Amino acid sequence: MLISPSKIHSNLISLLSTNYKKGPHTALLIYPNGQLVSSANLPSDDYEDDDEDNQSNGKLKGQEELEEEEEEEEPYLEIQERFRLLLGLASQWDRQDSGKMECELGKLHFKFIQLPISPLVSSIGKESLPSVKNQFIDGFILILNSTKNVEWKILLNKSEEFKKNWDS
Repeated sequence: MLISPSKIHSNLISLLSTNYKKGPHTALLIYPNGQLVSSANLPSDDYEDDDEDNQSNGKLKGQEELEEEEEEEEPYLEIQERFRLLLGLASQWDRQDSGKMECELGKLHFKFIQLPISPLVSSIGKESLPSVKNQFIDGFILILNSTKNVEWKILLNKSEEFKKNWDS
């Protein structure tokens, strides 16, 4: 199976939501051993706060600031630090475990993407040649990271959307 890095990246980008309260802000595709295949994220300064929504709900600015302080915020991490933590958590995830995790990074959703099984290639006549045995990879793990106020249903729908795009 031929895998296009640009297609994978564009599919990951399509999963992200510019409003961090409505969808994932980080998506990773990794090998089951934790090695990164592709990633996509929106930098924190690209998140759009809907100022119109904040103004239309009739709250004063001081009230909004107090409520924001009361909410449990995700810790700020540089992109590479966040990726390292996500890769570490995902490499510990087992397919039989729940695909949902909530931690300091927000909500994490893991989805195993099965690769089609390729037919075995005959090695007749090649027995005398030394060869390196390739590591068998049967699939990838998709990781979606969002804030804690995003509903699980949204993350599940995004992972199904990725799987449909992958299969097509």
